[in-house]
Amino acid sequence: MEEESESNPFGTSEEEEVREPKRRRGGKQPSMDFMVEIPKFEGQLNPDEFLHWMNTVERAFEYKDIPDDKKVKLVALKLCKYASIWWNNVLIRGLEKGRVRLELGRR
Repeated sequence: MEEESESNPFGTSEEEEVREPKRRRGGKQPSMDFMVEIPKFEGQLNPDEFLHWMNTVERAFEYKDIPDDKKVKLVALKLCKYASIWWNNVLIRGLEKGRVRLELGRR
């Protein structure tokens, strides 16, 4: 028996989390907006896993209408293990070559 996630490319998995917001005080109905969690990426060498992760991230960004200038920062937060090490090296090399600038103290 195959898993549903393989037969349904748009289904959620344990890595993807979509939750309805909690009811507000006073019992008022919340807006129809949903919290969408971007899954973590560890940097596996399997290209199919990366493509699945990337498609999930792109769908989340499209749903939440995330501006382009925020996407890299949001994705960088979800990189862990090997992917995080790789990203840090990209930043260091970019700083050394003057391609990346740090915006300290700016939010």
